[in-house]
Amino acid sequence: MDTYIRWKEDHRQPDTPPLVLELVESSPTLWTEDEPTQSFTIALRRVLNNQCFWLRWSPFIDPSNEEFVLLSHSPDSSKVERIGFEKYSRYSPSLPSLPSVHQFPNEPSSFYVEEAKKNWDRSTLNVRTGVPDTWIKLLEPGRTYTILWTGKEIPYWDWGTPQQKMETEPKWPPILIPGGAHFTFTVQEGRRPHIPSPPTPPPIDPSERVPGAPDLSLQLSCSPTGPHSERLNMSIKVTYHGPSSDPITFHTWAFSPLGSFSVYRRVCPDQSSPESEPKWKTCIIHQSLHVFWDNPDRQLNVEENEEGRFATLFPGESWSHSWSLDADGDCEPEDARPGQQLRYRFTGETLDWWDWGTMEDHAQTVVTLPGSGLEPIKHPKNNDNRPKVVIPASNIVEWIVPQCFDRQFD
Repeated sequence: MDTYIRWKEDHRQPDTPPLVLELVESSPTLWTEDEPTQSFTIALRRVLNNQCFWLRWSPFIDPSNEEFVLLSHSPDSSKVERIGFEKYSRYSPSLPSLPSVHQFPNEPSSFYVEEAKKNWDRSTLNVRTGVPDTWIKLLEPGRTYTILWTGKEIPYWDWGTPQQKMETEPKWPPILIPGGAHFTFTVQEGRRPHIPSPPTPPPIDPSERVPGAPDLSLQLSCSPTGPHSERLNMSIKVTYHGPSSDPITFHTWAFSPLGSFSVYRRVCPDQSSPESEPKWKTCIIHQSLHVFWDNPDRQLNVEENEEGRFATLFPGESWSHSWSLDADGDCEPEDARPGQQLRYRFTGETLDWWDWGTMEDHAQTVVTLPGSGLEPIKHPKNNDNRPKVVIPASNIVEWIVPQCFDRQFD
């Protein structure tokens, strides 16, 4: 592959910022029917030098230039051959002629909290991108390919910040980003193998309630958002039944839709005998969460309840919450084909924090919430040893995946 590298380390000019480019692959296998078919991270990293500077740089792969090249490996030898070169750029001529401006140190966005800013890697720019469609069309199942960074000179740069001076004239000498970074993948026909469904979690039985602790139950309901809708409205009603006549205040984390709710699909144990009694298996959820896990813990005053995380109930009262859910249950396509019967259920949970009294009674109560905002109360630990409040599993709601989700199998 060295013959395709245009710029190497020994071409670097003195008195220029030292930069290297790295390619971080997501998978060594590209499946022809997966969407997106392949993606990876382009990382531009500053080496050693701490002096502030800016540059104009575009991370996009353009098959019409020499910066990134696609190499095909011969199945019979160690030879590689460049393919996929295009005469004309895939980008519209209406796009700006100059690439975007980037700065080193790479400062985090202003909305990051202070702790996250402290942990931010200011020496690296990360960009997630994909293999160009024109290259995808050239790939053959069973063959191996490499995407290679050949190197580039960056003429538009300068010391300092863009606010101080941002010239549109090239600067000499240019910054050199040496070539050599690459990742190799093999093309396979079909979809990525289906991940086996996890064991269906046993629902929490009412007998698991702790004697003397507050008695809560959850009622679940769902309805389509409209005729032939792709979305469902999910609603829960949490009711406090006693046994004490005193009110309780609790953290509502246990009832988050991201936690103790499960989607199941109906399956027949013996596929050759459709009359066999159907069973239900847990579906694999395909949605991903993007949160700032490195945020610091937060102190929350229960009475102030600024984020609506706490609720107070008297015996006989209910707390309600609702959200929308895709009619495919947010499941992987293999689990939720059109016509598939799905069911949804709260499988049960234990309150992470609760206490007797109303929110007004807790004007001086402060608890600690982990920085993600999606985890249970961290302090007081073990809820100050109060009895565990166990909420048993709810009723079950069922529906059929509509035909509009047939597009996933085109």
